[in-house]
Amino acid sequence: MVKISQIKYVHPNKDEVLSKLAGFKRRFEEAKSIEEFYAVHDEYKTYHEALGTNIRIAMIRFTQDTRDEFYAKEQDYLDEISPEISVANAEIAKCYLNSPFRKQLEERFPKVMFTNLQMAVDANDPRIVADKVEQNKLTTAYTKLMSGIVIDFNGEKLPMSGISKYFTVPDRDLRKRAYTAWGQAIEGNKEQIDELYDKLVKVRTTMGRKMGYDNFSPLGYLQMQRNCYTKEDIAKFRANVLKYLVPLASKIRAKVGKELGITKQYLYDNSVFTKDEPKPIGTPDDLFANASKMYNQMSAETGKLFDTMVESECFDVMSREGKWGGGYCEGLPAYKLPFILSNWNGSAGDIDVLTHEFGHALEFYKSFFIESEFLSSISMETAEVHSMSMEFLAYPWIHLFFGDKTEEYKFTHIGGAVTFIPYGTIVDYFQQTCYDNPDMTPAERNAFYNKIEKQFLPHMTTEGLPAFEDGRRWQRQAHIFETPFYYIDYCLAQFTALQFLALSQQDYEATFAKYNKFLDYGGTKTFVELLDSCGLLSPFEEESFKLVVASCEKILGL
Repeated sequence: MVKISQIKYVHPNKDEVLSKLAGFKRRFEEAKSIEEFYAVHDEYKTYHEALGTNIRIAMIRFTQDTRDEFYAKEQDYLDEISPEISVANAEIAKCYLNSPFRKQLEERFPKVMFTNLQMAVDANDPRIVADKVEQNKLTTAYTKLMSGIVIDFNGEKLPMSGISKYFTVPDRDLRKRAYTAWGQAIEGNKEQIDELYDKLVKVRTTMGRKMGYDNFSPLGYLQMQRNCYTKEDIAKFRANVLKYLVPLASKIRAKVGKELGITKQYLYDNSVFTKDEPKPIGTPDDLFANASKMYNQMSAETGKLFDTMVESECFDVMSREGKWGGGYCEGLPAYKLPFILSNWNGSAGDIDVLTHEFGHALEFYKSFFIESEFLSSISMETAEVHSMSMEFLAYPWIHLFFGDKTEEYKFTHIGGAVTFIPYGTIVDYFQQTCYDNPDMTPAERNAFYNKIEKQFLPHMTTEGLPAFEDGRRWQRQAHIFETPFYYIDYCLAQFTALQFLALSQQDYEATFAKYNKFLDYGGTKTFVELLDSCGLLSPFEEESFKLVVASCEKILGL
């Protein structure tokens, strides 16, 4: 069995890659029959998956240790060549879109594939290649900056991600000091962070204008594969979040405040939902043993996948210096393996991230066997439904991880899911405003963030906290720098996952079957089509908010 650490990485020669892709394009264009076209398609798929796997291995090793000189240089190199590769792949996409055999192709491949291919072509215009190279350099600089920060706190030297273990401790003063140290770390690097984001906004605005748009937003939507909803739909969702979910979040926080005896809640109270912090029981090995038990009992497919991933070293979960501070699941299609990286810190979030990323892993695994996925992948909001819903579908086994603190964990988890959506909506609203108004100064951006944070999170204050009271909380949100507009996806997905939670309380087996049906479609339907096909509510309709709020109030006893 292959192990991730043993997979050989081969430095890709840009000219050879581009020559190979150009060869595929020529052969597609010269195909004299649909059979000949399909033969080239099969070769291209194999090459595309091998190249993608190789590039992802480099990315994985860079994020495992951002101080590794070899993979740091490789990441810089890949940042430089990836825009040209994307353009070359977009040229191949045109072969499917403009093929004389288009009618036969549409009989074999899903309709949405052609929609997505057209969006990919439009988003990878050759005119913006140089700008994308500059963008990649800036995002990598942000990753290196944030990964390199070490915080001296409570007798430990902690990376930015590591200090978050103190955000949920019962000791309020310790939480305050942890947030203060976290804020000071941002404050100490604010000039560099401001400069990086200002440059990113400007280079992305240049890209959008080269494409004929007023600003970056339309291009950002193309890049995020928004194939079934618009900026106006998001504005409608945002208005309903403010109308329905903000009051629900405030009710939850009021109940927490009463239990904890807190009259005025600060940012450092925001992640605490119970008097005693629910923490996972046992060592990391114990947690993995219980996760194996859970997934083997959940279904034969989930059990086999989890155990295979463990044997193949597809989990890197412990936090350490130099490691990238976030969490992700990446697919390695050449080996039919997903890989998960996270930063465990001993908090309940360790289990959240394990179940969340395994939801992504299950989706990756299923999609490896869908022929069109390498051409037209699942859109992000759909992928996040897979992961966030898996967190709730783990509930029948959650006692394995939390013992007598299980009910406290559930209240914390559900409460956190509900209160997250207003925050996630802020992140998207902030980005939309920054790109719609690219001449805003760093000070104006921070002031706007402060304004909307008070509007959507009225139950808490950042008063007296370094960086945060100045509206700089967004600067720790890597998505804002690395993947613009990739955050509202979490909100749409969390909303949908809350529906899976409500349904699972009524009939778990039927809900799990519905969840699998949702995953089995892969990227063959749009998000809105998937919701309709699986009998789920649309987050763009007001009635869905009324139903979700009523369900959550019942479950949480509000």
